[in-house]
Amino acid sequence: MADGPPPALVRRTFLIEAQQRGDVVLRVLGLFAVQGAEILTIEAAQEPDRTSIRIETGGLAEDAAQHLVERLRVLPAVTGVGLGWRAMA
Repeated sequence: MADGPPPALVRRTFLIEAQQRGDVVLRVLGLFAVQGAEILTIEAAQEPDRTSIRIETGGLAEDAAQHLVERLRVLPAVTGVGLGWRAMA
């Protein structure tokens, strides 16, 4: 039995905290491109000591999402990664 709705009906949200570096957003987005993820929304906020990035994707299977989390966690500038999902309306 499946764990939730099929990937085409799910939006996955990645919350990424990173050290403030000029290229961190591009490095993060590069991993999504390699996975062929469909990015629906992206928000990035730079603060004096860190960068916060929120990326929402559509049509990404659970195993691909977990693989992205693992890849994000090993990026040198990344200090934290969170993942959530919700059904598309």
